[in-house]
Amino acid sequence: MYASQVLIDYLYAYYNSTTQQAQFFASNNFALSAELFRTLGGFNTSFPLAAGEDREFCDRWLYHGYQMVYAPEVQIYHAHKLSLRSFWRQHFNYGRGAFCFHQARSQRNVEQIKVELSFYFNLLTYPLSERSPQSALLSFLLLLSQIANISGFFWKYSQNHNSMTSQTTV
Repeated sequence: MYASQVLIDYLYAYYNSTTQQAQFFASNNFALSAELFRTLGGFNTSFPLAAGEDREFCDRWLYHGYQMVYAPEVQIYHAHKLSLRSFWRQHFNYGRGAFCFHQARSQRNVEQIKVELSFYFNLLTYPLSERSPQSALLSFLLLLSQIANISGFFWKYSQNHNSMTSQTTV
């Protein structure tokens, strides 16, 4: 689904606006030394599915003082053929991964990430800047992706909370 690529384009523009101080790459779109990857412990295998582990790895990479460089001229084609249902499921799972990311980050005693409303407003209006006939549909799909994402985040939160509650009452 083209909306997923628009979302990645926005995230790269947002997090990598300065090419020499990039902050995020999806794992299907970065290259690094295998030795450094192993030195940092690779991807966090406590994540229950493939969602958010790349974000956590990038955050840990930067935490250890390594630099990330964005090369926009290097492009990798990676697409999922998504129905509306699989699009929802993918972004719901990204929300679950985001919860795991925040949990892993808190274990490193790193300050919490602040929710910036301007980030979401700009995300939803990003497709409108293209002024294409699909702009309104893309904005709607990005809104849907964020609703799915937050639903997955809070679903994972409630699963984690219920698990912790049942452990303390046993």
